[in-house]
Amino acid sequence: MDQWFHIKYEDNETQALLLKKEVEIPSGEVTFSSLLAWVESKGIRHGIRNEVLSLIAENLDTFIFPAEIAKGKLPKDGEPARLIPSISNEKVVTINENAKLDFKRLFTIPTAEFGEILARKVNATEGIAGISVFGKVLPAKNGNDLLVKNGMNTVFNESEQYVYASASGEVTFQKNRVNIYPVYRVDGDVSLKTGHIDFVGNVHITGDVPSGFKISAKGDVRIEGVVEAADINTDGNVVIGGGVLGQGKGTIRCGGDFTSLYISQGNVYANGNIMVAQTILHSYCEAELTVTCTSGKGNISGGTCIAGNGISAIDIGNETYSKTLLHIKTNAKMESDILKYEQKILELQTNLEKLNHLKTVLIQKNSERQTINRIINTISQAKHEIVDLQKKIQRCKSSSNSSINIKGTLHPNVEICIGKYKRKIQSPFNAAKVFIEEKEIVVHSL
Repeated sequence: MDQWFHIKYEDNETQALLLKKEVEIPSGEVTFSSLLAWVESKGIRHGIRNEVLSLIAENLDTFIFPAEIAKGKLPKDGEPARLIPSISNEKVVTINENAKLDFKRLFTIPTAEFGEILARKVNATEGIAGISVFGKVLPAKNGNDLLVKNGMNTVFNESEQYVYASASGEVTFQKNRVNIYPVYRVDGDVSLKTGHIDFVGNVHITGDVPSGFKISAKGDVRIEGVVEAADINTDGNVVIGGGVLGQGKGTIRCGGDFTSLYISQGNVYANGNIMVAQTILHSYCEAELTVTCTSGKGNISGGTCIAGNGISAIDIGNETYSKTLLHIKTNAKMESDILKYEQKILELQTNLEKLNHLKTVLIQKNSERQTINRIINTISQAKHEIVDLQKKIQRCKSSSNSSINIKGTLHPNVEICIGKYKRKIQSPFNAAKVFIEEKEIVVHSL
């Protein structure tokens, strides 16, 4: 069978694919029983698909390869613990691009009264182990716990798993705490009358923020109008009901999520997500988590979008082929761990060569059996350590599943970077997913 077939393993050895070599197979040589025996001789023990082997044996001349002949199960990591808001938080509304837009209705402002339940903690879940086609158990990670801290004017009751308000005010949700801040409110536009704004709580502006003004806050910044080339810096979230007309000059930085109707020639940095309802045009956007533009037009064109976990849009690029750069950052720690594991494997392999040579010399010299056994045990330990390190590398690589998702059209002249790999789109794709596969950026049509 080895002269006619070979087996390829994918998805951490949870999938076995049978490939046929470019040689002629004599009639009657391949039967179900002989094929099954050969597959089992390769160590495959779990999830063998007998019905596929039978089809191959019966229709060898017409069967289309590769064929999935065994299927295991990938491990499923547990969900991390998290805080679930009990009151409504701001959300991007879905806006039809042909509908009349009401800039003032893009978000709602969550408020709370003393003693109100603000959020509840959901505990982490345990991971579910997988199994390879060789019958090896593939361990899964349990979800990480979350240490919930008391925020400003809030109290976390650990026994009840609830966060309560200890004062009334506007609510700001963060990953591991909830804050209730006092509010600095501007009725109308920011102007020379208000000057620059620097406040330790939330800032709420019902009008616009013209060019040249600066806003600094500890809590959330909520602006119902349009932000021009202004500078905004906050530890919390930023919500802009109108949009951003940055003129390539203003900069917005937030410690949480950024939400807006649109961004045009803006510079936006978010430690959380960047969520835009309509369009991102000729802008620089950088999010630690995701960049999302999937309502209305849902178009990203021109400029640069950088994200840690993924980018989603309806259309990316445009029909005039505006140069657009998308960059998915890889986890720096993961890359460092992989490099560390690979270096350790090289060291162990070098030591193995020396130990095997030493063992051969000792045997030839009829040295003490105790000394030889110690060398053999050291060799065995090194081999096991190499296997463990290879598993760790595989887990690191399989945990990196960031992608770019396009519901509509991915246009030419879009340059995509995922980690250190680059690809320039030369032809349009419809409804596609872009991701790394075997050290190459691939575009998979959905």
